[in-house]
Amino acid sequence: MSRVTSLTNMPEEQLNRWIKRIGLLFLVLLIAFVAFYAVDRFRPATPSIADRQLASAEQAVRDKPGDIAARGALADIYVSRQRYDEAISQYTQILATGKGVELAHFGRGAAYVALKRYDEAIADYKAVVDIASKGEMAAFDTTLESAYYALGQIAMAQNNPAEAITQLNLALQIKRSDGDALYLIGTAYTATGKFDDAEHALRSAISFVPVGWADPYTAMADLYTKAGKPAMAEWATAMAAGATGTGDTQAAIDRLTKIAEDPAAGFDAKIGLGLMYELRKDAAQATAWYQKALAQKPDSSEARLGLGRVSSGPGGGSALPSLPAPAPASQGTN
Repeated sequence: MSRVTSLTNMPEEQLNRWIKRIGLLFLVLLIAFVAFYAVDRFRPATPSIADRQLASAEQAVRDKPGDIAARGALADIYVSRQRYDEAISQYTQILATGKGVELAHFGRGAAYVALKRYDEAIADYKAVVDIASKGEMAAFDTTLESAYYALGQIAMAQNNPAEAITQLNLALQIKRSDGDALYLIGTAYTATGKFDDAEHALRSAISFVPVGWADPYTAMADLYTKAGKPAMAEWATAMAAGATGTGDTQAAIDRLTKIAEDPAAGFDAKIGLGLMYELRKDAAQATAWYQKALAQKPDSSEARLGLGRVSSGPGGGSALPSLPAPAPASQGTN
């Protein structure tokens, strides 16, 4: 019968050999584990979807240099990747073919705006206007409206609000509900001292987008400050702080409550409080403030719409409309 030698009975020299063998085995296993982890963790990164799309678009142009659609797609990707000089090169090559001229001018104009090469952008957008304004559907052409809007943006960037007003009015003739254009023309009217026109435009913007976009309220705060209406400026400032829903709605509520009975700003403050409580999903408080506003102005569509949202929405309120802040060189549409 075999016998297993006890470690306590094993000679010291033999025991040391076993310890060294076990230690060596552990070291080998540790090295293998570290190597496996390193290979797994630091393997070469695979290209992202965006990188693969770009590579595919570049290859498509190399394969078919005369394919205008492929070149236009590549130019658009360059714009999205903020590689504006390369985008301009592609749009220019499209224009040289005489095909796809309107969209190539529009795309190149946007790239020039991003680089603040405004004079070149103006030339491109005016080329779009020359083409699109002659079309049978010019009165409804969203590309034409977007070109007018872009020209208005550039005029404001060049500190020329009077020209901006001209261009933005043309945009609004095509689309009266363009919140971006209404906001921008409101700031232009303020810059030219036409405060009544500015207020009308900015209030129209917030009628389409009462929350989710602070810029019109900020513009109104500036307008009312310049017009010498401090209570209204306080209302607009409070709304700008809380209107996005991600800001401090409680601070906005506190400020609006203080002016809720002000002769000048009280009604707007009550509507604002209704909106703030809607954002907080507090249907009872929202209802109370909309009812107070309706009692002050029984024909108020704002108060009636607010009450309708609060009473019909899930959890005491329907989703309020929202709009992201306009991006540079946007097309002016919502």
